[in-house]
Amino acid sequence: MPTILVPADVASRLHDPLAAFADLEVITAPEGDGAMLAPDEMERIEGVFFNVASGPVAARRTLGAATRAPNLRWLHLGHSGADDPTFQALMARGVAVTNSAGVTAEPIAQGAIAGVLALNRGFLPRLDAQRRRAWEQVPEATLPEEQPPVLAEQTMVILGLGAIGGAVARYARAFGIHVVGVRRSPAGVEDGVDEWASPDRLAEVLPRADILVSTIPLTEATRGLLDAAALDLLPPGALFVNVSRGEIVDEAALVARLASGRVAGAYLDVFEVEPLPEDSPLWGLPNVILSPHDSGRSAGTRARVDAIFLEELGRWLRGEESPRLVRDR
Repeated sequence: MPTILVPADVASRLHDPLAAFADLEVITAPEGDGAMLAPDEMERIEGVFFNVASGPVAARRTLGAATRAPNLRWLHLGHSGADDPTFQALMARGVAVTNSAGVTAEPIAQGAIAGVLALNRGFLPRLDAQRRRAWEQVPEATLPEEQPPVLAEQTMVILGLGAIGGAVARYARAFGIHVVGVRRSPAGVEDGVDEWASPDRLAEVLPRADILVSTIPLTEATRGLLDAAALDLLPPGALFVNVSRGEIVDEAALVARLASGRVAGAYLDVFEVEPLPEDSPLWGLPNVILSPHDSGRSAGTRARVDAIFLEELGRWLRGEESPRLVRDR
């Protein structure tokens, strides 16, 4: 009989759907202080559902049990990112890891577009003036080209065209933005982009990026991809959006270019170190919008995560390979 380990809230919430799987044993992750699974339970565990939404204690104990379960064959993640060293170590052990990619794509993409709109239309100085009760209209620029361009005259380069990148692309094109998608496999209008560029052409497309959006997963190939040299390829006054992983970009180099105005503004949901340290200069930059890695929050997410887990559980029990199998280590 296959045995899976799930957090207590999942076991309670999905009691009936889980009971509908014949010959499946469900073990609940321990909750109380000092509570531990029995050695025979650890031996039986073959599958684990790791869900950060179950809370930090439950998530920690679920993952701890997964790392110690000698017969673990499958780990399902209630989120998309699989770059955590623990997940990577389990994959190296031969554990099949599936994820919930796309479950928060729409709210994250909407947050990215909201950041672009706020930065492009000068909302940050307006909000500052509002807090000071100051009637300060944006002064007329000396030269027409110094005025903020309308979005329909801009080009957005999106790094990565997974569920999030594809959603960002669709929203951007609705505003008339010309979208260039960067990914390994070819992409076209059906993927929401006007142009496709392979990663080896990144240096070619960055100088065209009025708006650069990172949605790529963190791998050894993408870590530090946007270093100082890459950022300097952006045209002066470009905007930067990062909703992928903080380690994709050289944060110190980005701070320097935001402080100088070389990069005009940024919307950042992810950072090299999280939580963002109190002494980070990013907190004080007037042209930066920060969110604490929570841009995926939305109503209905839990139900979508549960549905994906049950779907993947069914595939695993039937011995089918999942299209959500994480392959890139």
